Amino acid sequence: MKEYDVFGIGTALVDYFAKCTDEFLTKNNLTKGATNFFPRKKLDELHSRISDSIFLQLPGDNARNVCEGVSYLDGKSAYASAFADDPEGTFFERSLAANEIESYLVKKPGRTGKIIALITRDGQRTFAVDLGNSMEFDSLPTEGIKNSNYLYLTSITLLAAGDIGMAARDAIELAEQSGVKFVLSLESPPMIAENKARLRRVVERADVLLANEEELAALDSSPADDCARSLVEGVEVVCLKKGEKGSIIFMKNREFSVPAYSTKVVDTTGAGDFYTSGVIFGLSRGKSAEEAGHLGAKLAGKVVGYFGATARGDLGTP
Repeated sequence: MKEYDVFGIGTALVDYFAKCTDEFLTKNNLTKGATNFFPRKKLDELHSRISDSIFLQLPGDNARNVCEGVSYLDGKSAYASAFADDPEGTFFERSLAANEIESYLVKKPGRTGKIIALITRDGQRTFAVDLGNSMEFDSLPTEGIKNSNYLYLTSITLLAAGDIGMAARDAIELAEQSGVKFVLSLESPPMIAENKARLRRVVERADVLLANEEELAALDSSPADDCARSLVEGVEVVCLKKGEKGSIIFMKNREFSVPAYSTKVVDTTGAGDFYTSGVIFGLSRGKSAEEAGHLGAKLAGKVVGYFGATARGDLGTP
């Protein structure tokens, strides 16, 4: 039996949540509802100006979220990225330990990634971002990947221009050579649309693919359900996420619907990542794809009951 159910590679960062006014966004040259990238010095200055309004601090990144979900289900997970010797790096590293995620973090010069999520009165979120030195992750954690049932990556990580993109592609090669299955989550429709030919070749190498309707539409002009059916000619399992409508899981010659499990919705952030956690954990432990889908839906239903991407409501730092 392998040591880990899943090995994730991603961009280590810390999310800060703050409430603000539209006037604050305008004054600080932030495009409302968008992801705004900042040089670190300017992001730190913005952080200082909004610090009194920050009400929650959580570790971020899709791959880390997936690892947390697997660990929450009493599975074994491991995570790799680059981080720095700074407050965000210390917080992130401690969060892995708190969630029983095996750390393959690599310490590098520079700063750990940081996102400030600014929430206006209408509930819309505007992001101020610096991915920090996570883009410089250039290691191949060979033994960790080999000792895993699944390797997890997002399309954003794979398409990244920095060293981490190359490291992620090398990780796929190693997984294929080692009999480790590859799980890919599609993220960011604009990025998918700009790189669809390149990304399509990566999708064909995946054993499990997860995407929502907008992401599949960016990959292929056909309706999302038809696109998913065509992809299972090469991909073992395709999970099409439909939000409050649940999901559809496609396999060769069969497909089935999984409902969304009703709960009090506080925040949908991270629901897709934790759905993925349940799917990976279920498949890793020998459950059918349908059973794994229900496990993922139940975990996603729990996560939306908390603010921020976490299955443990007590881990945020107000």
